Amino acid sequence: MSANKHINPFKPGAGHMPPYLAGRETETKEFLSLLEQRTILKNVILTGLRGVGKTVLLDTFKPLVIQKKWLWVGTDLSESASVSEEIIAQRLLADLSVITAGVSIRKNMPPTGFLTQGTFEERKLDFPTLLELYKTIPGLVSDKIKGILQFVWDCLSPHGVSGVIFAYDEAQTMSDHAEKEQYPLSLLLDVFQ
Repeated sequence: MSANKHINPFKPGAGHMPPYLAGRETETKEFLSLLEQRTILKNVILTGLRGVGKTVLLDTFKPLVIQKKWLWVGTDLSESASVSEEIIAQRLLADLSVITAGVSIRKNMPPTGFLTQGTFEERKLDFPTLLELYKTIPGLVSDKIKGILQFVWDCLSPHGVSGVIFAYDEAQTMSDHAEKEQYPLSLLLDVFQ
């Protein structure tokens, strides 16, 4: 009788990294090819039954993205994120501010007192600044989010960033609420289409 014990690579539980990740080469290769798009025409949605490794696969993509000079934004979406369009907008701004908080912008301040010319104030692109900018953009919530995304991209692209990945796990918790005239899921899909 042999004393060798084989270790089972299966590690049950949500999002637990197995000792060995097997059989995901095709998905990884396809994902990496999407990072080479000049104009973003395709997105990725990972779907599958509970426990097949969606979260683990998503977690393995993050270091690959960073190697390619992309930035990674994301978290688990909870049901509370889909209460209203404004709440999902706040979720996106909060997540985005994690990667933008170190970026400085210069804001032209109007002339005051005896000064005849305005001055420039340096500000960080942190959550309060993003929220303030968001509120100044006219239009629907989707217009405001798209405006913020364009503004942030204009600030990030000169720094050699390839792009920004928005990676949200547990997105199946999102829903629209027609009875309340709130469409956070539709908003999210519209913004990222």
